[in-house]
Amino acid sequence: MLVQILVLAVVLQLGSAQECGGFLGFMALTPDQLKKEIRSEVATLLSHDSLPEDGSEGEGDLRTVIESVVDAAIEKAVVNISDKIVDKVNSALISSEISMAVANLSDVVDRLVSSTLSQLHQLQLPGGTPSHPATSCREIKDLHPSSPSGHYWIRSSNGFSVQVYCDMTRSCGGITGGWMEVANIDMSNSTNTCPVGLRMLSSPKRLCGINSDGPGCSSAVFSVQGIEYSRVCGKITGYQQKTPDAFYSYYANRRLTIDDRYVDGVSLTHGRNPRMHIWTFAAALHEVSAYPYYNCPCTNIYDTTTAVVPPYVGRDYFCDTGSAHHYQFKFYPDDPLWDGRGCGPLNTCCTFNTPPWFMKQLPSSTTDDI
Repeated sequence: MLVQILVLAVVLQLGSAQECGGFLGFMALTPDQLKKEIRSEVATLLSHDSLPEDGSEGEGDLRTVIESVVDAAIEKAVVNISDKIVDKVNSALISSEISMAVANLSDVVDRLVSSTLSQLHQLQLPGGTPSHPATSCREIKDLHPSSPSGHYWIRSSNGFSVQVYCDMTRSCGGITGGWMEVANIDMSNSTNTCPVGLRMLSSPKRLCGINSDGPGCSSAVFSVQGIEYSRVCGKITGYQQKTPDAFYSYYANRRLTIDDRYVDGVSLTHGRNPRMHIWTFAAALHEVSAYPYYNCPCTNIYDTTTAVVPPYVGRDYFCDTGSAHHYQFKFYPDDPLWDGRGCGPLNTCCTFNTPPWFMKQLPSSTTDDI
């Protein structure tokens, strides 16, 4: 707002000179003298008490930019006036030319400022420069709700400025914008690769999978660059391959911990010792009653007691299957998992926790990688 007020002051001051004829007395001056006189008209604006002092933290470059804008405008105006009055002998004509040049000077300042205003505004925002980092993407969104999605500078827990991507439009768990992007892996984009720890599968779809053809686990770590957070928002899309069994491993062995293979699907966690649960994405066998302990709790329509969810997961999970009927040993490409779609008439998984996006409020803030 300070930049906008100062810019308007410069433009309006120059415009008022045109109306009252304050510049008409310059018609007999040399270009250098004319420049000096015009400069004196805006000197008070450039030394105004509301302008930040040179060297003030995060603000010192503002005065320099405004002065350079005004200097460029004055230089151009003086050239225009000098060229137009060389052959003029009629004072009325000369006055008209000078008045027109003053109006042009106002337009020049306005155009120059308009072209740099967005950049100046961005530089003065928290997060606009490494020397003026924000504490979070949320702070930027709260202070300036119209801030666009893009890269900003955030102060990490160790005091360093790190550049991150802030999503200012994503609505998740009733919170719109202010989300720091930690991972964005769209394998439908041929330029993207799988994160370290997972292998890329090219058939029958371009996907990321575990580093084995049989049962097992693979992990990928996504850095938060030491930035503190207390909420996690996200989604994962998967596909059923043959016969996944959801939470059956835990059903068969209640001693399994969050560090074990307790689910057929994806486990999203933070921290290592201890590992803390964020969200689980379980892949189930099918929607029918046969083998209910291989199915989701929200699809066990005949026996809901056989599906056991680990206590460290609680209700923080999505569960889905790609098979609406009895299972087959095949890949199911037409019904993605955890997307909130494709559920049968007695299947409530598409409404349980409202997939595809989840939002988890952590018990306390952390800087753990995910």
